[in-house]
Amino acid sequence: MNCLPDEMVAQFKNWKVLVIGDLILDHYVQGETQRLCPEGPVPIVEVMARQYALGGSANVALNFSCLSARVTYCSVAGADAEAAIAIKMLQDQHIHVNVLKDPGRSTLLKTRVVAGRQLLARFDSGTTGPVSADTADWLKDVLMQEIPRHDAIIISDYDKGTLTPAVIDLIKQMKATHPRYIAVDSKRLEWFRELEPDFAKPNYGEALQLLKEPFKSDDRMEQVPGFGRPLYALTRARVLALTVDKDGAFVFHDGELTGHCPPCKQEQVNVVGAGDVFFSAFALSHLSGASELQALDIASAAAAVGMMQADRTCCCTASELAAFFSQRTKELATETQVRALVAAYRSMDKKIVFTNGCFDILHRGHISYLSQARALGDVLIVGINFDESVRRLKGIHRPVNPLADRKAVLAALECVTHIVPFGNAGDDTASELIDWIRPDIYVKGGDYSVEKLPEASLVEAAGGRVQILPLMPGRSTTGMIHKINPSIALKTGS
Repeated sequence: MNCLPDEMVAQFKNWKVLVIGDLILDHYVQGETQRLCPEGPVPIVEVMARQYALGGSANVALNFSCLSARVTYCSVAGADAEAAIAIKMLQDQHIHVNVLKDPGRSTLLKTRVVAGRQLLARFDSGTTGPVSADTADWLKDVLMQEIPRHDAIIISDYDKGTLTPAVIDLIKQMKATHPRYIAVDSKRLEWFRELEPDFAKPNYGEALQLLKEPFKSDDRMEQVPGFGRPLYALTRARVLALTVDKDGAFVFHDGELTGHCPPCKQEQVNVVGAGDVFFSAFALSHLSGASELQALDIASAAAAVGMMQADRTCCCTASELAAFFSQRTKELATETQVRALVAAYRSMDKKIVFTNGCFDILHRGHISYLSQARALGDVLIVGINFDESVRRLKGIHRPVNPLADRKAVLAALECVTHIVPFGNAGDDTASELIDWIRPDIYVKGGDYSVEKLPEASLVEAAGGRVQILPLMPGRSTTGMIHKINPSIALKTGS
């Protein structure tokens, strides 16, 4: 299927997925440290905030839901406060929850102590042994009811006791009578071999453990391609994506290497839960009919979005993923696209600059102006008037160049990040775009003043500021046209 990535992401909402696995609750203790403890050489952390996040298979369920799939989640937890917190968080994300609160178990909890962005310590607690026979029977009964109602079975196994041999055998039996797409992410993939998964995702460390291969910090691009056939023999996974952190991800079909995707370069990397994001996005893309290479590209992009987010377990929404792909194109078209992209830039702490104009005949003055505007921030979004809007503002002889040509010329400028056409008979100002973008800085040329700008109050009300940039003397579109043909009567302006 040759859909564009955003078209593929739009199909995610069509799928009902059943997520099964080990429930983990992540607990972040955030603080500051400026001194060492007198009792020992450890930092004293002044606790500023505490935050909970879904972890383990619960984070996988969250990611499938955030990517717009309809999700049912099945697991086992303790009869404790941690379970109540996790279940409420799942339900708040509109996930249908089937979690047995077993009084004989404690919910798995991972507490991370963080100072600034530095992880100082992690404390793990909770029951990790296999669930009891009675609990396994309960889980089997739930699966017998739920598997026929779903399009895909998603197994997220952290080897913490939920997926016992009896439960795995039940899934195998159900597959014979109710064939379903099966995706597996497990620290012990060989346990699921008889399921013959449609998709499996080991990471580099898990692959080494399966194959009993040595760890390499270098030359992994040469080492990993040879893993395909032995991994296929051990897992029987039709499609297998192997993530190798700084070396990206490799995808294999029936043991044969079919593609590689390098990691997205980022200044800030938060890897907690990144594998869950990759797994969820790849499975949904593959389920939607994407080729293995396209699924790899989409999953890598989703993981990159997740890793941009500081101070929480990685997650990626469908709108954030669509926005990520929008960064690759200069032209934006819809309100949804613009708002999602702006939200993605905000999550990366990017300063957004916005300006607008007709940009009819691009000249040196425009280049200088746009370059100065971009220098004020990280992202420059340019609003460009529709042809009809230009005619209303500039007269019947304008624009000289139609919108398609004006967009193409602007898009060729490195300083311009994105272009958004605008203007209608009711309002030729950029007020609507400013409402969508809420720029940090709104830039206009020196022939305007803040007092005479109709958009200024809207910018300031949204927390932004207006900056007037000086124009280059003797450079204007009107002057150029008049020089070419003095007989044409034109409205003044650029």
